[in-house]
Amino acid sequence: MIKELFGLYCWCWTGLPRALFRKIFPEQIRPADYHWSKYDSAFAAVVRLTNGEWSSGNGTLWRRRRSSDDRWEYQQDEETLEEQMDRII
Repeated sequence: MIKELFGLYCWCWTGLPRALFRKIFPEQIRPADYHWSKYDSAFAAVVRLTNGEWSSGNGTLWRRRRSSDDRWEYQQDEETLEEQMDRII
């Protein structure tokens, strides 16, 4: 319960201004958006993956636009041994 409230509070400070900005200035869709590309965000993105799970923050995150409704869909590769050791050490 507290985690959900905290998530809502964080979204109000970070997600709401971005959502309003995107309503006023919509993002231009490029043809390259329909191919899988590596997604590197400044913040650790927690998104719903194509298999229904939530992203863990470990491993490589990939995204592309769906051709049916132009929304982003995400996939995540498993974390490699080198990435895991860099994170631990």
